[in-house]
Amino acid sequence: MGVDVRCRYRRDDPPQQSQPPEAVYTQPPFPSLFWPPQESKVSLRELDDIWKFTLYWTLILYGLFHLGAVGVAVLMQVGKRRSNWKYIWVVPLIYAFIAGFEALMAGSVVGLMLVSLASNPSDILGADTLPLGIRHATNNNSPDRVYFPHQPKSLAGIATRSFCLGIAFTIGVSATLTTLFYTSSPLWRLPFFLASLSLFHFLEFWTTAAYNTRAAEVGSFLLTSNWPGYAIAHSFATLECLVTHVFWPNAQWAPFHLGPLICLAGLALTVIGQTVRTVAMVQAGPSFNHLVQHQRSAGHVLVTTGIYARFRHPSYFGFFWWALGTQLVMGNPISFVGYTAVLWKFFSGRIKVEEEALVRFFDEEYVDYRRKVGTKIPFVP
Repeated sequence: MGVDVRCRYRRDDPPQQSQPPEAVYTQPPFPSLFWPPQESKVSLRELDDIWKFTLYWTLILYGLFHLGAVGVAVLMQVGKRRSNWKYIWVVPLIYAFIAGFEALMAGSVVGLMLVSLASNPSDILGADTLPLGIRHATNNNSPDRVYFPHQPKSLAGIATRSFCLGIAFTIGVSATLTTLFYTSSPLWRLPFFLASLSLFHFLEFWTTAAYNTRAAEVGSFLLTSNWPGYAIAHSFATLECLVTHVFWPNAQWAPFHLGPLICLAGLALTVIGQTVRTVAMVQAGPSFNHLVQHQRSAGHVLVTTGIYARFRHPSYFGFFWWALGTQLVMGNPISFVGYTAVLWKFFSGRIKVEEEALVRFFDEEYVDYRRKVGTKIPFVP
């Protein structure tokens, strides 16, 4: 559930060149070549692995698409006769069967095509007609290799993720407003969560690209940070909101009928948390990094002005309250408690480790700063 949040000191070292392929091939772990993160980059070179990788991911993507279709089908029953609900259990089964069959066919076909291409691509397309990324895939000395597909700074990967996040944000905002203005359904909370997540992940990359350009890469979106716990937490929150408001649409979980006020408080926390985190990244600029640094370089600078004069770790503060705010808006009491416990444990431990490094780097300068400025995270001094 936590997110790799950046430590506040400068990293001016140029990007490292990619390492040559490993001498002994080992099968990359599922679910991806890069998730969970590995000590070194891995690649698919065995034909059987290429086919399996494509098939597995096609199954997952088709499953997610049809899961969304199931959600729409369920939403269409809101406000209709209760007798309709006794048959609703059939919908997920039908969609699961359709998704599995389509994914099996599509994944197998695409996987076999990739196997054929990987066997000898020049025989199929001709060396001069191959895409640039494939033509230079074996040229580890190319200065542009880092920008090719499937590389850390892949321009294609960045464009694809930005495009998908933009679509998700637009769908989230449109569905939220439409549900609020034209229905009485409480399920506007689901597209609100989608819009909040999409905006958060887009801003993570955009702010990095704009104010810490050299560090910007595909991983700056943080879409797979702390995988799979991060994805499981958000999936559970989505499921809790869906189940709660479909089967108990009129239930009041908030005491003293404070539901609307708690929802507004959650919305305020979501906006404040996102704003504080984004401003922190902007003001720190090149001194902001998603990974805790354990060695100080000549360019490392301690940032204590601006928003850092009010929050010792504003990016941590921002994400902590942003996440809790989304759960208040969604009306998720279980997820709210779970998010609070997990995020507090994550950030309290991370701050302790990070500050040990900061004290080594800046000695009394950081000790004095820590004494004056708090974290504003409960029970984290």
